[in-house]
Amino acid sequence: MTYREIINSVLRRLREDTIDSDWSGDLYDSSTVTDYQKLIGELVNDSKKQVESYHDWQALRESFNVKTKAGNMQYTLGDALRGAGVSFKVLDVICQETGQVLDQVTNDWINTKTFPLANIATGRPTKYAFNGISQASTSREPDFNVDLYPVPDSVETISFNIVGAQKELKEAAQVLRTPSQPTILGAWARAIAERGEDGGTVSSGVAAEARDALNMAVQLDSSNMEYERDWYVD
Repeated sequence: MTYREIINSVLRRLREDTIDSDWSGDLYDSSTVTDYQKLIGELVNDSKKQVESYHDWQALRESFNVKTKAGNMQYTLGDALRGAGVSFKVLDVICQETGQVLDQVTNDWINTKTFPLANIATGRPTKYAFNGISQASTSREPDFNVDLYPVPDSVETISFNIVGAQKELKEAAQVLRTPSQPTILGAWARAIAERGEDGGTVSSGVAAEARDALNMAVQLDSSNMEYERDWYVD
């Protein structure tokens, strides 16, 4: 569902006027959308964030590739066009050429291995650690930097497979990646509570319905990755 469709679904449940047509650009800058409709748009984003944080959704999984360069230890998980941001969970990090999985370590561990610089090791990276952020583009949030160790001595591709949150919905035609029903019900419950007219009775019931819808969505999504719950010895 699009952002406008989701907002309208919540507005209908509240018996409020819906948004007749797509607005231009950012919802919060639109002069054709009422303040209350903008509030519902804000609550939709709040509900979206809760749904995203509940499960490692297939629809939120992405891969960001880092092309190593001999002698360069630090890289950024993004460029001017696309980035991982700072709100994500790492599933695994793997070298495409060798299939070796890299282990995450702390910055302290990296520092003990890289200083003094005269003793630093080079070769195929086997470890990684996040180290600050870089602003690759002014049009979106910064991206995490990552240090690789040993310091690469050749060109290889390191894939960071992550689960990352979808950017905040702002434009009318943006499509929600995660399941829409728990997001709609969650926003509806928030809107009822915001009005403060029900003494908590109706909003609690809708919130329970939203939890049930979320649990069902998780079950359906999990059925497509059942082997992630299996343990095995290679």
